[in-house]
Amino acid sequence: MNLKYIFSLLFIVFCSSVINGQQTYFDNFNNSSYSNNNGTQNFSGNWTERNDNNSENSGKISINSNQLTFNNLDGADMYRFVPLTGASSVTLTLNYDGTARGGESLGIYIYNTNTTTFNQIFNVNSNNTGTLTYNLTAAEIASNPAIYFASSSGNWGNGDRIRIDDVLFTVSFDPAVGDEPPVLIATGDQIFCPGYSIPVVETISISDQDDTTTNAVYIQISNGYANGEDLLTLTGTHPNITSTWDATQGKITLSGPATYTEFETAVLAVEYSSSGVPSGTRQFSITVGVPNYLPSTGHYYEYVSNLGITWTDANAAANASTYYGLQGYLATLTSQDEADFSGTQAIGTGWIGATDTAVEGEWRWVTGPEAGTLFWNGDAAGTEITYAFWNSGEPNDSGGEDYAHITHPNINPNGSWNDLPNAGGGGNYQPQGYVVEYGGTPGDPSLNITDVTTITVDNVAPTASNPNSITVFCTSDVPAADITVVTDEADNCTVNPTVTFISDVSDGGTNPEIITRAYRITDDSGNSTDVFQTITVSPATITVQPSDLSVIVGNDGVFYVTANNTDSYQWQLSINGGVSFNNLTDGSEYSGTQTTTLTAIKPNVDKNGYIFRVIVSNSGSVSCTPVVSNEAILITLVGSVITNKRITYRIIKN
Repeated sequence: MNLKYIFSLLFIVFCSSVINGQQTYFDNFNNSSYSNNNGTQNFSGNWTERNDNNSENSGKISINSNQLTFNNLDGADMYRFVPLTGASSVTLTLNYDGTARGGESLGIYIYNTNTTTFNQIFNVNSNNTGTLTYNLTAAEIASNPAIYFASSSGNWGNGDRIRIDDVLFTVSFDPAVGDEPPVLIATGDQIFCPGYSIPVVETISISDQDDTTTNAVYIQISNGYANGEDLLTLTGTHPNITSTWDATQGKITLSGPATYTEFETAVLAVEYSSSGVPSGTRQFSITVGVPNYLPSTGHYYEYVSNLGITWTDANAAANASTYYGLQGYLATLTSQDEADFSGTQAIGTGWIGATDTAVEGEWRWVTGPEAGTLFWNGDAAGTEITYAFWNSGEPNDSGGEDYAHITHPNINPNGSWNDLPNAGGGGNYQPQGYVVEYGGTPGDPSLNITDVTTITVDNVAPTASNPNSITVFCTSDVPAADITVVTDEADNCTVNPTVTFISDVSDGGTNPEIITRAYRITDDSGNSTDVFQTITVSPATITVQPSDLSVIVGNDGVFYVTANNTDSYQWQLSINGGVSFNNLTDGSEYSGTQTTTLTAIKPNVDKNGYIFRVIVSNSGSVSCTPVVSNEAILITLVGSVITNKRITYRIIKN
């Protein structure tokens, strides 16, 4: 089939509308697939080979060592379409390696489907490596062209090889005349329970006066993001929408095209989770458009990849960028929040809008609303005027470095700044792009294309009441720890919080001894609260001991005892001098044998020398040893009458 016919047909099939702003079509060939889409937007179909086996893994054309590889290319070629309808400017960059070309050359073409002509934009014909940068013409953009690779020489041999890598189209889209931006309204302010997942929005509405469809919606963790732990996931089934997670930016891309209704359903199905131990809050920016939204500034930020771009070219490109009518400029980072957001989430070394070209050492923002603002004076030991985030030892003006950039992610602290010459440096200091900021320029329209929701990580401790206090009568009666005495534990997130025994702590007292027993209630988030049970150890004690008692025959003898923490008494009698004791019972000789007071009823002389004692205890005790009182001796006396004749008569009871 004729190549021109193929391109004409595919042009009709793949023409599509795109959202406003700056986007990328990118293939880094890191996967062995002709369908790779590593940019913010998708190519119009896959790479297509002609006169080869159309396999990514073998043949004259294949993906090998993470590069697009051309071997013995005679007669074979390949192409891929890029949907550019509505684009105002497009820049193509790619890397090439011809060091093993064997004397042959590879032509790189942009095929114009309007004119059905090939425009050769570059020829890899020397034994070296390099980067191609090419700005497409307006006619090429309007045609929704294809990038096309074919031999530009003949007689390729088996050892002839050329590699291509990192094919990137950076595209700026301006809104059409009369086109109105969409309006996005989202709600969500929820408590997050670690160990689970939670939708990032509770409600979502996307409306547009002009359109019913769009290409993509982006959701980013715009505050509190923990790289390597936090994750956004699209759940459920959405036939016309695919998701891509970018861990560097903390951003999930929902790609269509699809209707706004379909995107609303998908946004409702996006859930946040964490593999770590999160804390604080997370904010989520939901946006119809590519740039990232920072709630604290209300501005949008976009990292544009462009390997080797100079600061002056980046400045010009940023100034030429618009986003739904917002004027773009090289980012001016005036707070740590802003620096962290646009810096630590950038994917490479990126220019920002600061320079000291006017006066050496006077670092000023020269772009956007902050243009002319002095923020740093001097070298690395200089003075911070407003806010700066220089890397250690920077700025140092080493070799005439007058332009500021965000350091490569390999350099700590992430997101910090360095000074470089206009063309940049090498290695980690080679420019890889720039950061565009939108917002704050006088005349900017008021947009409602973004809304923000929040979750707060559950850091509220579970609740429970202190268990009931108990009293025991000796330490051996102190019960074992029992978590079931905590009966009303509850938590926001955990259905059944865990209860554990922590410790018993004594106050060191003896009567009473106070033991404080602690139980801990822990939820799934690791939050905990302690409750306490008071255990009072009050042993039985005798405060007033029985005393020896002398009784005149014919009278009652009364013994008594005073004791604390007792409710049980048992009087005992020994008639063998205290060798053994037997329990007494109430009867004709004794009463009160199980009370505090024992009455020996009119004891005879023969009870003289009887020994009494009482055993006291508490009926509530399980294992406490009863307390034995001191011994008390009963002495019986015979009554005497003395007459006036000094004669004594003893009166003996019959």
